Amino acid sequence: MKNDEVIRFAGDINIDKAEIITAKGFSQDVKNQVMAIEFYEDMFAPFISGIAVIRETLDYTNLFPLIGEEYITFTLRTPSFEDKGMIIDEQFVITKVKNRTKAGERNLLYEIHFMSREALVDVNKKVSKAFEGKITDLAQSFIKDKLHGLESNKDVYFDESANGTKYISNYWSPVTNLNYLSQLAKNAIDASDYLFFENRRGFNFLSISTLYGGSVKQNFISDGYFRKVNKDGSATRDVFEEYRRITSIDVPVLYDYIDRAKSGMMGSRQIKHDLVTKKYTVKNFDMLDDYDNFPHLNNFPPVSSNSIRRSVQKLFNSKSHYGTFNGYKDVTASRSIQQRISQINLAQLNKVQITVPGRTDYTVGDKVYLELTKNAPIKMKDDEDETIDKILSGNYIISSLNHFITRENHECVMELIKDSYLLDLDKE
Repeated sequence: MKNDEVIRFAGDINIDKAEIITAKGFSQDVKNQVMAIEFYEDMFAPFISGIAVIRETLDYTNLFPLIGEEYITFTLRTPSFEDKGMIIDEQFVITKVKNRTKAGERNLLYEIHFMSREALVDVNKKVSKAFEGKITDLAQSFIKDKLHGLESNKDVYFDESANGTKYISNYWSPVTNLNYLSQLAKNAIDASDYLFFENRRGFNFLSISTLYGGSVKQNFISDGYFRKVNKDGSATRDVFEEYRRITSIDVPVLYDYIDRAKSGMMGSRQIKHDLVTKKYTVKNFDMLDDYDNFPHLNNFPPVSSNSIRRSVQKLFNSKSHYGTFNGYKDVTASRSIQQRISQINLAQLNKVQITVPGRTDYTVGDKVYLELTKNAPIKMKDDEDETIDKILSGNYIISSLNHFITRENHECVMELIKDSYLLDLDKE
């Protein structure tokens, strides 16, 4: 018999609860009918979503019935971990049931799609109102407020903004307002790379630069490790060491100069005009001019000082509105848009997709370290530093995450992003 408190292997999982709740309050335990669960998290999306694959014989779609007014609750955990953060204990709204097929004489197989409850609030709320104040105060209001917000009781994590604004929400949803505010916000070091997203800990209105300064959640390594070999020649299993091992790794695009240039990451030119003052200004931007003014994941920039970059790589027009609101000179994002475009694209410069044994405390926004060796012959005289792949190794942020959970195993597919290298391109 399985001991739920003892971890058996890396990727072990306990499904303690899976329950469907109807709008009338009727609940049905479906833990034994759940074949697989997937949770999706993304730093560039506002809500957590997922899919549960159900196999049952009672035809729940008619029994409840499933009509789009139901919720599903999960309690999942990695056994033997004491940290409360290791438990997924959430209720989601069911948004869709699809791919219903017969898997036998009386067996039905179908997918239940679900999202955070706040997603349902967002599609049913449009806000027409003027707002004024500190940007992070406004953002918290749009997350918590009952009248014009997402009505969430989840924890909120935010970077205190150094600026305020005034604007009119023109029948925007709460998430549209939050995304708009993220474009305007600047933190204490003048970074304008805010994002609004949900992860396992709650809702986040954070600067990517702040995530760079976090502690490393896990060190991942790709090697042939299988068992710990003792001095007497015997082998023992080290589950915590197994959690560090990468099952598979994929690098979709190693380098794309044209994309970097067109995105405005390396340089841009903005032509800004103001209809009130009848003036226009031209502002050139170069990524390396203020690169050292902001934190980064690793030590060195991803381009050398000799890289080909021009401000005309990305041209765009923008509008400013001087004095639209009393006490505010210009409330548009025109002053920070070039820096923001560069920083957001720089954050996604290197993308690596890895598959690792799953843990329920992994979540987007976490900082991890990836250690890879060069795919080249190694000489006896080479020290450890010379065998490291300094292009792909280094600190990363988990930008998207898929928890794939079956009744016996938990696997995580992670997209990792980084903005910098371990390698000094001006010296190597």
